[in-house]
Amino acid sequence: MLERDGKTSNAAKRVKIEEDSKEFHYFIPGLLNLSDDVLLIIFSYVDPLDLLSLSKLANISCDKTLWERVDLRPYKMSFCTLKKCVQFLQASTKFLATQGFANKRSSNSHPTIPKSILRAVARNAPNLTTLILENHIIDSSKLVLEDFPSSVEHLGIRNCIMINLPQERSYFLKLNKTLPKLKVLDLTGNEWFPTHSLLALSKSSSLEELILTGCNVTDALPYASLAANFGFCSLKALDLRNTNVSDIEVTCFNRMSTLRHLYLCGRGTGEIDSQNIDTEVTDYSIVTFGSVPGEGGRMARGGAGGVDGGAEVIILQVGSFQRSPCKLETLVIRNYRGITDVSLRHAASFMKSLKFIDVTGSGCSEAGILDFKNARPEVCIKPDIATPL
Repeated sequence: MLERDGKTSNAAKRVKIEEDSKEFHYFIPGLLNLSDDVLLIIFSYVDPLDLLSLSKLANISCDKTLWERVDLRPYKMSFCTLKKCVQFLQASTKFLATQGFANKRSSNSHPTIPKSILRAVARNAPNLTTLILENHIIDSSKLVLEDFPSSVEHLGIRNCIMINLPQERSYFLKLNKTLPKLKVLDLTGNEWFPTHSLLALSKSSSLEELILTGCNVTDALPYASLAANFGFCSLKALDLRNTNVSDIEVTCFNRMSTLRHLYLCGRGTGEIDSQNIDTEVTDYSIVTFGSVPGEGGRMARGGAGGVDGGAEVIILQVGSFQRSPCKLETLVIRNYRGITDVSLRHAASFMKSLKFIDVTGSGCSEAGILDFKNARPEVCIKPDIATPL
């Protein structure tokens, strides 16, 4: 409709626009109208719990690519919900991590992890290589080592509470046969760990890394000695940080030709307690790594200066056993005041493969650290002291 001036009226324009909008309206697709390829991309950013809900709407949520790595640790879920998640595990699943409700204050207020869950994991994910259980309560009389998936190469039982622990035998008895592919065992924060279990663990010919951070490794001399001398044939990394390990236990591991990484860290402030020196790590044990067989040595227990003003320990080569050259690449000895420049000088001379050393919180002096840097400039040392110009 034209007005007298020949222009279209505003009302006519509105009608025309509305008609065009109806004819060329935009289609807004629903989630299920998208192609499978697009859904896979979207679902790859979705958490496992949300995938459970979406599984009622789209079968694509069960695609094997979405369940290769399943980390449930951000959620504290009931075992009922956990069982539902486990049902979605597939042959493509390589990684599974879960977190329970256990804590030191309420060890008996939550249920123990049921055997049926681990059996379902083994059945649905036959190629699982990593299994991590955190903050769970485990009843050792109901859940035994044989219930864990035999395909696992990395097993983490971290900060868990173990009840009904057998006294006459180790929970890890026959580990070498039950988990024949195991390479990494992480037992961080398990104060229930009995030191006699070192013998059972040492029989594993595949174990390459043992993490005992926060465990109570005390009075372990007979077990550590036997394990280090006759077992742990493939062990490359040993983590004893925040344990009560002492010179006596550490010295046992100096004959292991496979050991490449050793981690030690004191629990306290690093101050030497002359009344409780047996719980300290000092120069005494460190200088036994890579010492020349037959030379022996004489050193005051507790470091170069000693802590009791005169007690000396003679380091002797026992028998005709030929100690292998030290092949340590990583040495962490933090928060021990009994670690002094003596250890640094020894490391510079006898630890030819060393790449990293950490003496933070120790009794090492700035001059000793600078001397080490000058002698071994290729080695990274902490704390790093700037070389004066």
